This record gives sequence, C-alpha cells and structure tokens, in this order.
Amino acid sequence: MARLFKPQAQKKSSGESTPRQLHIVDLSHDGRGVARHEGKTVFVDGGLPGELVTAAHYRRHKRFSECQVKDVQQQATDRIAPVCPHFHDCGGCQLQHLQADSQLHYKQQSLLSLLQRQQHIEPDVLLQPARSDAYGYRARVRLGVNRQGRLAFRRQASDQLVAISRCDVLLPQLAAVLKPLQAWLDSLSGRKGVTHIELLAAADEAGLDVTVAVIRHVAELSPAARLALSDIAEISACWLQGEKGGGLRDLSGAAVDPRVYMPLQEQGVTLALHPQDFTQVNPRINQHMIAQALDWLDLNNEDCVADLFCGIGNFTLPLARTAKKVIGIEAVESMVVRGQENSAINELNNCFFRALDLESQALGHFLRQESINKLLLDPPRAGARFVCEQLADSVVERLVYVSCNPASFVRDAGILQRAGYRLAELRALDMFPQTAHMETMALFVPAKSAK
Repeated sequence: MARLFKPQAQKKSSGESTPRQLHIVDLSHDGRGVARHEGKTVFVDGGLPGELVTAAHYRRHKRFSECQVKDVQQQATDRIAPVCPHFHDCGGCQLQHLQADSQLHYKQQSLLSLLQRQQHIEPDVLLQPARSDAYGYRARVRLGVNRQGRLAFRRQASDQLVAISRCDVLLPQLAAVLKPLQAWLDSLSGRKGVTHIELLAAADEAGLDVTVAVIRHVAELSPAARLALSDIAEISACWLQGEKGGGLRDLSGAAVDPRVYMPLQEQGVTLALHPQDFTQVNPRINQHMIAQALDWLDLNNEDCVADLFCGIGNFTLPLARTAKKVIGIEAVESMVVRGQENSAINELNNCFFRALDLESQALGHFLRQESINKLLLDPPRAGARFVCEQLADSVVERLVYVSCNPASFVRDAGILQRAGYRLAELRALDMFPQTAHMETMALFVPAKSAK
C-alpha cells in the first residue's frame, strides 16, 4: 500500500529531483521518517521505520535534506491505510498511516532518546502510557474558512488552507456540525466575510451536553444569515466575534460574556469557562492527567501547593479538595478572574488565584512566603525555564511537570537536575492521536530523597 504525495507549491526542489532509494530507520519528533544518505540525515515525509522507499528531494540544507515518498517498495508491518480522505493534504494529522500503538511507542522513544542524549537523564520509573481512543476524541477545534467559503485546515508547515468535508479526530457531536455549517457558508451571498469558526463540546449549567460555536467574521452578517445559524439543530449555542480579540455577541447583536461548563466528574468539581478559554482538547486524557497529578503529589491536609500556569483551574480545583491550601498562579489576569469564579462555584475556600509574572524574581519569594512544599507546572510550549532556575533553594519536596513539548521539557529537566532534583517517574499520555504531538507528565523529587 503505497502512499503517494502531491507536490506542495511552497517546497521548491533545490537540487536533483530524481527519486532515490532510502531505508527509513527512525521516526522524527514531527512524524517524518528518518534515513541516512552519504553521511547526511534525511527527513522523509510519509516514511516509516523499517521501510525501503523511493523518495525525491524537495529541499536541501547543509546538514540535512528533506524528501517526500514517491512509493513504498518494502512496507513496515505497522503501516495502515489512512482513514481520512484529506490526510495527504491536511496538516492536522501526521500519523494516520501508522498503527495507533506504534504511534505512541515512537513518540515515547523519541522523548527518552532526547532526555538521554541531551541531558543524560533516565527516569527511575517509566510508567505505561495513558491511551486515548484513536479517533473521535477531540472536544474543541478551530476551523479556517478559505476564500471559496469552504471549511479548512492549514497544510502542514504552510499558511495555505486545505478544504475539508470531515474530521475523524473530532468528537462525534462536533463532527456532526461540519456539514450543516458548510451548508450555511454556502448560503451566504456576496463577500462571505467569515474567517474562522471555533467549535466546543461542553455542558450547560444543568450538566447537559452542549455543542457551541463561535463565528469570527470581518463583514457584517445579514439578519437572514444570523437566523439561519440559529436554525442549525446540531448547535446548542452560537456567538459572533466581529473583530480579532473583540468580545462576543449573540445572534441579536448584543454583547455577551457567556459561560459553558466542563464537569471533572472523577474529581467532583466543575469548571466554568468562556467558550474561548484554553482547555485540554482530549477530555479522557485530561482526567488521566489530573488523577496522575493527585497520585504523584500525594497530598494531605498539611500541604501547601502552588499550581503554576494554572489557567482557569483545571488542576488547581481538584488539588484543593485534599490539600491545606492551593494557590493557582497565572500571568493572564482574565484567567485569574475565571479561576476565582471557579473556586467560588465549587465552594473551595482553601483555593486562591493570583496574577504573577512567572519570569520574574518574585516567584522565589512567593514560594517561600507561602510555605509551598509541593508544586505543579503546566507551562505552554516554551516551557518553564525561569521557574525551574528558581527552585534550587526551595523546599519543594514533590514537583509534577506537565508538558506538551518534549524539547522544552527535556531542557527544563536538565535545569531541575542541576537544581538538585531527580526524575523519579515519567509517563507519556496520548493526548493527540494521529498527530506527532504528545503530552508528558513527570514527577521530580529532591535528589537526596530515597528512591
């Protein structure tokens, strides 16, 4: 079963284009096959470890080259047929041609290799990965709309929009909205003006499932277009955003500050959120992450915990059900306000939220002042370098690090090791099946503590 690739306009060949045979020996962090040719590393779009492929160069660099598979002469045993008809063009998924178990294996091995190669670190304990459904897992999505008014995702490593008619990684209730939304876009006359559509699967205040949409538009929508939106039965609520960063309006044009809800049933708390607040895209794996954090932190009613980069309280609220005191720290003021709102909704009077620049010297003083003895970090892709550098003199006895970027995690693990911590346990979580992305959780403890 050969996977044929369509040439991408932005990738110009800068050398010979005659296809050559390559043996794929590994999988890169971004889901491409890795081969060697004449002493140079070659990254091969569509190649899988163990395969012999015919590939053509599309870009050459001083230390490596990039190729695309033209045909597969010897297939890997774990190669499968991609489910989605858009897989060859859409940049949303990179690994649908690889069995789900193998995807997670290679992602975990890539992380372990980075830790060993760059920081000479091995975890004391490597836990079994937390697995997700291979498809139908994603609870939120941001769709582009191309110039022809078609729902679209971006091509891999490109600003070019690729029209799509389905998306198999979405939760079924979100996938069901795509067809009626496309029909609505098709019905718009003249300049359509819709640039993005965000979809979210959540719950209402009563705990019932809802599907909500936020329509971003740069041209005024007619009353008829707004009425048609309200008639889409699959959408429970719909809001409009007329300018980038502007507030939301309902279909009548009135300004609104809406809330939807995310019950964390296993932890007995509920998150109230604005539809555009950051939340984890995979609810099942999110529950695994919270449970793992609670287990590793081993909380009691004497513990004072800081949850850094806390967002609206995804970890903060569950931690507060056991600890003496939990303080969620976030640099974004609106998230602090939302966290305080959630603390009140869940009647957690030991749960507090503060705005603090996590790249300032104030953090170290804060940890000492609040007698923080346990810590959770869930930083953005850039990681938490400055935070980790300030922990050398702290009394933090257990630190849980949640990462969505292996590169920044590995860097920060090295900083923590030099600050006197060791990597006690490590776990991969399959937050993003079919993609090259992976969520990682790690427990760090003082190096002098018993193993």
